[in-house]
Amino acid sequence: MAGTPSQLRAHVDAWFPASAREEFSWTLGPIGSELPQFRVARYSAATPDEPWAYVSLGASEVERDGERVEFLILSPEETPRHVETLAMVTYFHADPRYGLTEAAIVDIGRPWLEGSAADHLLVSKPLPYGPNFEWLETADGLVRFLWLVPITSAEAAFARKEGTAALEDALEGSGANVIDGARPAVV
Repeated sequence: MAGTPSQLRAHVDAWFPASAREEFSWTLGPIGSELPQFRVARYSAATPDEPWAYVSLGASEVERDGERVEFLILSPEETPRHVETLAMVTYFHADPRYGLTEAAIVDIGRPWLEGSAADHLLVSKPLPYGPNFEWLETADGLVRFLWLVPITSAEAAFARKEGTAALEDALEGSGANVIDGARPAVV
């Protein structure tokens, strides 16, 4: 494993206050047997204007094409559905038939937040935090932290046709708050 759980926690704690961290496991479904050490760290929002952060701890046990990753969800609210989503995405990533890399699109089969039109995730660089958050160097190799950006079905279709860079440009150009659960599609 590239990055021990304590290394992963220390890295993320440098960006979000450790005092705001709670950890969760997900016991439903196959994630427990596939990656028994898998956890999700939830960091409460420091202020009402800041997001809650949910970070996988243990996805990096899986190596795909020489890369090990962990996943980040930013949310305007606290909800256990993000723990479930990270467990689902991590299990999907661990499946040898799949594996997620930057620019992948995941259909999560339900809104990412209750009542939201966004029911897909775009795997992206953690743009709000930059490359110092994105990369963790360990004695066993690099771990990359990727952001799961909520997008709508229309945006997913647009990205599949025009490319994820075109979708990212449309999102940025619209000035949309991508973690707003009520955000309409930008395409």
